[in-house]
Amino acid sequence: MVAVSVGGEVEPTGLAEGLLVFALGYLGSAVVQRRQATWLVAIVAIAAAALLRLQEQIAPSTVLLAAAVGLVLWAAVRGRLRTDAVKLETAGMLLFGGVAVVAMAVDPVLGLYLVAAGWLGHALWDIAHLRADKVVSRSFAEWCAVFDGLRGIGILVVAALV
Repeated sequence: MVAVSVGGEVEPTGLAEGLLVFALGYLGSAVVQRRQATWLVAIVAIAAAALLRLQEQIAPSTVLLAAAVGLVLWAAVRGRLRTDAVKLETAGMLLFGGVAVVAMAVDPVLGLYLVAAGWLGHALWDIAHLRADKVVSRSFAEWCAVFDGLRGIGILVVAALV
C-alpha cells in the first residue's frame, strides 16, 4: 500500500483498497450484529486484502466490493437489511467505496487527494461511532479514528510533495 514508488510514480490504489477494507469491516460488524466481533472482522478483511494483493488476476478492490454486495444480500436474506445499523453501514460502504473507486480511476495525484479525504472522512466516521457507542467496539472505533486520521494526514503530505 505504498503511495509513491521508488521511481516517484504515484499509486493511490493500495491506499484506496485500504479504505474499502475498513468500510467493509464496519458493514460486516453491522450485518453480524456482534460488536465484539469487530476486531475479528477487521483482521479477516485486512488478511483477505493482503492475500488478494499477492495475485494479479483479480483486483482486490473488485473482491472487496463484491464482498460488500454479498454482505448486503446476506443481511437482506436474514431480515437485517431494515436495521438502522445495516442501513447506515451500507450508506458508509457506498460513500467510502465510491471515493475509493473514483480515486483509483482519476489522475493519480488527484486520486491521492481523494483517498486522503476518504481516510480523514472515515476518521470522522469512527469518532461518530465512538460517540454513539454502536455497531463496532469502542476500542476499535478509537484505534481506527487515530489510524485513519494519521493515514489521511500522511497521504496529504505525500500528495503535496508529488
